[in-house]
Amino acid sequence: MTEKVLYEELCPAEFQDRLQACPVAYLPLGTLEWHGPHLPLGADGIQSQELFIRTAERIGGIVLPKLFLGPDRFYHDPERELYGMDICTGGTIVPYEMQQLPGSAYWMPDEEYRGMILRIGANLSRAGFKILAAHGHGPSIRQFGALKEELHSKCGLIGVTAFDFMEDDRLRFQNDHAAANETSITMAVRPELVQLERIRNGEELPIAVAGADPRTDASREYGMEILEMNVNALCRGIGELLNKEKLTL
Repeated sequence: MTEKVLYEELCPAEFQDRLQACPVAYLPLGTLEWHGPHLPLGADGIQSQELFIRTAERIGGIVLPKLFLGPDRFYHDPERELYGMDICTGGTIVPYEMQQLPGSAYWMPDEEYRGMILRIGANLSRAGFKILAAHGHGPSIRQFGALKEELHSKCGLIGVTAFDFMEDDRLRFQNDHAAANETSITMAVRPELVQLERIRNGEELPIAVAGADPRTDASREYGMEILEMNVNALCRGIGELLNKEKLTL
């Protein structure tokens, strides 16, 4: 029987048992965002949720539902709103014109996002959590990182991300946009959602994809390596925090 680690699936007694054993909440920082023609729109949250599920199964804690709103670059004029990868700022595999990419529906202003994270933190603190691990969408991670002191001072929570424990850039979790890293991770955790043939056969270009080319550098094996190394690093880092703070483990 698969261990239950998703917050929304736990009955109260199960919640209390898991919380007492390991007071860690995991928050997948997702979006509904274009991730090339070959990856699902929810790729950010899908990847981070799978990372956290495996970590929770191994070390304990509870995985929160995926967010789908987040901050990002923003541009607007009288006719349109553009954000994130709609705005080509360089570093992509192929150049493209600024455009509204299909399916992206996630942007919120920085201040609203920070307010949402602090409210989530206050709710989790009230419920009894001591550590909040969050990861996923790049701009969301950066904003979360900037809130660590406030999360601690206002909510009594220790905030961490997967980036805090993994220094090897090649193996950092979700360190590109829909390129070899994210494509490989999704191939490892949800292979049925990856349609790499859309860009490999030349019929579609990897528009708004930034990083190593997934057509040549992505593989399930690479994704499994990234996943395993990051689960190990999170378990080690969170375990050390729990022991240091004498929270329980």
